[in-house]
Amino acid sequence: MLRKKSLIGMNGVYVVVEDLGPELKGVITRSALRKRVEMQLRTAGIHIVKELEAAKLPGEPYLYLNLAALPLGPKRFACCIDLEIHQLVALTHNSASGHASTWEQGVVTIGGVTAICDNVDELVFDFICDYLAMNPAG
Repeated sequence: MLRKKSLIGMNGVYVVVEDLGPELKGVITRSALRKRVEMQLRTAGIHIVKELEAAKLPGEPYLYLNLAALPLGPKRFACCIDLEIHQLVALTHNSASGHASTWEQGVVTIGGVTAICDNVDELVFDFICDYLAMNPAG
């Protein structure tokens, strides 16, 4: 599968969490989500890099988390959660390059902050499994 193979040789990732809409204000923060994702990656042995370091890695990889929420009631949301790896890619017909998604997983869920966090955790786990399958230790 090409999407998993795009992770081969990746030496680490920079984690980017998209701005959260006003619907999630006071419910969860970007920094809390980023720390949550980074902790899971570190625990799995995946190297976390800063933005400037990522720009020096082959493919300039970053892990991108985006949440879009629609309030359904007090502290209850319909939420679309996407997790993607973006890397520098080049078009074969003219060598133009830019960042594109090379790996992606997503989910639509309904619930509160616990459900949102549980779904983020599951997506991160899927990424970790694919990353480690393509970059075995040793």
